Amino acid sequence: MDPRSFKFVFVAVISAFSLLPGCGGGGGSKLFPFFPSGTSIKGLHVLDSDGKKYSSGSTLSLGSVLLTSSSSSTLKVENDGDFTINLTGSPDLVAKSGIHSSQYVIDSQPSANSLDTGDSNSFQISFQPNSIGVKSAYLVIASDDPNIGTFILYLKGTGIESPAPGIQVSEGSFTLISSSKSNFYAPSGGSSSKTFTIKNSGEQNLIISGISLTGVNASSFNSTGAPVTISPKKSLSFSVTFNPSSASAFSASISIANNDPNTSNFVLDLSGTGTSGNVPQISVTYSDNSGINRDITSTSGLSYSFGSIFPTTISASKTITIRNLGSSNLDLSGTPVAKAGADPAEFTITQPAVTSLAPNASTTFVVKFNPASTGSKTATVTLNTPNGNGGNSSSSVLNVLGAGGRRDVIVTWANSKETTVHMASGGYKVCYKKGSDFSAEGDSGVVCDSVSYAGDPFTPNYKTITVSSAGTWFIKVKSFSQFNNVTGSAFSKTIQAKVGSPGY
Repeated sequence: MDPRSFKFVFVAVISAFSLLPGCGGGGGSKLFPFFPSGTSIKGLHVLDSDGKKYSSGSTLSLGSVLLTSSSSSTLKVENDGDFTINLTGSPDLVAKSGIHSSQYVIDSQPSANSLDTGDSNSFQISFQPNSIGVKSAYLVIASDDPNIGTFILYLKGTGIESPAPGIQVSEGSFTLISSSKSNFYAPSGGSSSKTFTIKNSGEQNLIISGISLTGVNASSFNSTGAPVTISPKKSLSFSVTFNPSSASAFSASISIANNDPNTSNFVLDLSGTGTSGNVPQISVTYSDNSGINRDITSTSGLSYSFGSIFPTTISASKTITIRNLGSSNLDLSGTPVAKAGADPAEFTITQPAVTSLAPNASTTFVVKFNPASTGSKTATVTLNTPNGNGGNSSSSVLNVLGAGGRRDVIVTWANSKETTVHMASGGYKVCYKKGSDFSAEGDSGVVCDSVSYAGDPFTPNYKTITVSSAGTWFIKVKSFSQFNNVTGSAFSKTIQAKVGSPGY
């Protein structure tokens, strides 16, 4: 089979925002490099309503749209080649996929599946965000275009909220959510205080109509909060004081009535412990994946995700803060931090820098994720002390998780003109290697994935390959048939895909 009988035109796309079906997590919103087919290549392309031309592998930005609203775009699929192109997608000529594909709607399909030279046909899509942030998906237009083959158009839009006030409550550097718990400790007959900050994170005035204490032991707490109006991006502080009358447990809640349409009554649960004499009292806190302060001393089942990183790499550190809210030294001697669970070897921990923590002082330890292989990993990190619970032993547990990650790369090429490639025992091989080029399938480090004929008019001319490390990947494609299914054709030219981080 003569390799000159067909032409390979690549669209090697590093899957941006984890667009492929079954991908999770971390992808985040950074767009990774891709290699679109050039606008000089004649054949299938898409035009927007302004006449802008998009080649396969390009990204169409649909702008910002209010939540629960819709923004429609009329597009044209056009053939500027000197040959007829058949759109071969079934059941839909234009299909969608990707992690946020449910927030995009294909309102209408092209009315014809055959495009002669110069022909175009319209279809319509709409962006309907149901949550804030960047939303990504992609369109797939399968065809027999001898140059482009399967056409891929990436979609990107942003869901935004209507202008409104927004309440944000924090304690020190930690952001709280409504129904968060704040723990107080003080000797019987003594007192302890905390300062909280209310910030207006919205775009309109935040009106605080009242700050009130309620609950069984509300009389054991005092608050300085009062009605006020806070301008956008401005803040004010108020304090809460705990005054235990005995060595026992106390509880109450503080309610902040306001005009935030999402949280019109922000509630902060208060838990107080009156101690007998001078004893230590531990508090172990961390900032979760949403930036919310969490206290694992008094709440069970809390967790932190390191997201997805490539195997054998090390994540950023997660800092855990230990505070002594009591009135005598907290014992942190020995190795108080331990790890256990399903995959403890995939995580690393440090010990506190001090062995004894004075009243009102703090120290830290860190946790890191270092996966040895791909897939989900979990463990528990536990801090044990002999006297942290009012002089009694304490145990604070945090669940940690992460994934040894991968990145998908979509490779597309033009259909082979050799008819036997599109028959039983025919197909393509996509071969790839990290770090350097190669000349044969058997070269060291080369991985090859097959794309086999499956009964359709053409063997699929795209393949998703999955890599599990960062770097430059060299990619080539060859075809094969029932008459040459051992060595196949000569390789196509090499393209490179630069992978920086995993997608899931």
